[in-house]
Amino acid sequence: MNEVTGTVKSYDWIRGDWLIELDEGTEEVFINRKDWRQTALAVGMRLRFQMVHRPKGIYAVPVRGHDRGGLGSE
Repeated sequence: MNEVTGTVKSYDWIRGDWLIELDEGTEEVFINRKDWRQTALAVGMRLRFQMVHRPKGIYAVPVRGHDRGGLGSE
C-alpha cells in the first residue's frame, strides 16, 4: 500500500468519524477512532497514512506511531 498525506478537516458527528482532506486527490477519507485510538486528533493536524476501502467508505489507517511535531508518522 502507498502512503498518502492529508490534513484533518472536520469531525462528522453523524458518522462519528473524522474527515481528512487529501493533499492530492478528491476522495473523502475518514478516520475511525478505533484505528487511531493512540492518537489525539484535532482539526488542522497533518497526517501520513494508508487508505483502506471498507463497506462504509475509504478510511485512513496509521502507518507508524504519531509524532507530535508534524505528520502523523515521522
